[in-house]
Amino acid sequence: METGNSFTKRFVMERKPQTIWRAPHALWFFAMGVGGALYLNRALLGIEMGRLWGLSLADLLSLALISVGGLILISDLGQPLRFWRALANPRYSWISVGAICDFVFLFLDVLVILPDLEIGGGRPLAGLPWAGGAFLGTAMEVVAGVAALIVIVYPGLVLSYSPSIPFWNTALIPLQFLAYAFASALGLALIYGATGLAPPASSQTWLLLLGGILALCLLLFVAHLLGAAYTRATARESARLLVSGHLAAPFLGGGLVLGLAVPLLAVLFARPWAGGPPDTVLVLLAGALTLPGNLLSKYGVIRAGIYPPFL
Repeated sequence: METGNSFTKRFVMERKPQTIWRAPHALWFFAMGVGGALYLNRALLGIEMGRLWGLSLADLLSLALISVGGLILISDLGQPLRFWRALANPRYSWISVGAICDFVFLFLDVLVILPDLEIGGGRPLAGLPWAGGAFLGTAMEVVAGVAALIVIVYPGLVLSYSPSIPFWNTALIPLQFLAYAFASALGLALIYGATGLAPPASSQTWLLLLGGILALCLLLFVAHLLGAAYTRATARESARLLVSGHLAAPFLGGGLVLGLAVPLLAVLFARPWAGGPPDTVLVLLAGALTLPGNLLSKYGVIRAGIYPPFL
C-alpha cells in the first residue's frame, strides 16, 4: 500500500518537490491573467485592439483566454462533479472564489458586448436595456471588472496561501501575477499597434506604460528571490533551483531575461518619450517577448515548490 504525502508520493524526512502542479497549471494561470488584464486595459485605460463583427477584439480575446483557463481547471479536477463541489466552498478556497468569478465574468462580458454585434451592416441587439451607456450596462461592466481582477490574482493567492511550501507563502506571488498579466496584455496591444492598426501615439503611450510595468515586475521577482535566500532553508533551495538549478533556463533565462529584461531594454532603445514614432521592430520585440516570459516565469515558480522535511 502506498503511503506518504500525495504531492510527494514518498514518506521520508527530507525536502521533497511537489509533483501535482505542473505545466498545465502554468498555462491555466497565464490564460486567466492575460484574459483578465485585456478586459481591464480596455475598460479602464481605453486600450482597444480593433473590432471584429462590431465587437471589441480585446473583449473577445479576454473571453477566449479565460474560457481556456476554465477548461484547464475543469480538466485538472478530473470529474464534473468534483468541479461543482469546488464552486461550493468560496469561504475557504481561493480556487472556489476564482471559479465563481470566471463564470461571473464570462456571463457578464458576453452580455455587455452583445449590443455591439454587427450583422449585415446592422446592430440587431442595440436595443437591449443595458446598451448605450445605460446604468445597468455600467453596473455590469463594473462587476465584470471586479471579477476580472480576481481572475488575475486568485491563482497567485492559491499559491501564497500554501504555508507548507515556504517559497510560495508570500504576497509577492499574486503581485507578480498581476504585474506580468498587465505587461502581457499590453504586449498584445503593442503587437497590434505595430502592425499599423493602431495610431502611433497610442503605441508610444502603451510602450511607456509597458516599460514601467516591466520594471516593477522585475523588482517583484528580485525581491522574492532575495527574500527566499535569507529565510528558511527550503525556500533557499527553491530560489537556488530557479537561479542555478534545473529551473534556471525557463525561469531565469525565459521568465526574467527573455520576458522582462530584454523587453525593458527594447523599450529604452525605442525611446517612446522622444516624441517620434518608435521603431516597429523594437515595439514588436518588447510586446511579443512578454508572452512566453510570463508563461515560463509561472512554470518556474510552480515547479520550484518544495515541501520541508516532515515527520
